[in-house]
Amino acid sequence: MSDDELRAATRRFFDEVWNKGNVGETAAFLAPEFVSHNALDVRIVGPHEYGAAVTDYRAAFPDLHTTLEDVLVDGDRVVVRGTDRGTHRGAFMGFPASGHEVTTTWIEIFRMENGKAAEGWLESDSASLRNQLVAETA
Repeated sequence: MSDDELRAATRRFFDEVWNKGNVGETAAFLAPEFVSHNALDVRIVGPHEYGAAVTDYRAAFPDLHTTLEDVLVDGDRVVVRGTDRGTHRGAFMGFPASGHEVTTTWIEIFRMENGKAAEGWLESDSASLRNQLVAETA
């Protein structure tokens, strides 16, 4: 795949899976043996578990919108910097629904193999997200 094709596939993946909730599309981007290394300590192996994690996240934030700020390609790596926005409508990270609108930023680096992501490393601003979940509204 060319760099442009990788960028387009990455954008499609986040739009279909994260923004639209079409978790059946995870296998179009993730390899069957995909492994997520994430700061949230959530075990995710393969497209099915990834899709389940997205479903859980979208249950907590049903109006979730993910904006991709950057999609960079360097050899077999695709680096994505994004911003998630949504309203906390369901339990998440041990916090009951608060109704708070939240914004969180993250960076994920995918290692690509044969046109699909074989591994991903996710760093997210979970401390800021946690603070927004419990913050008092004015």
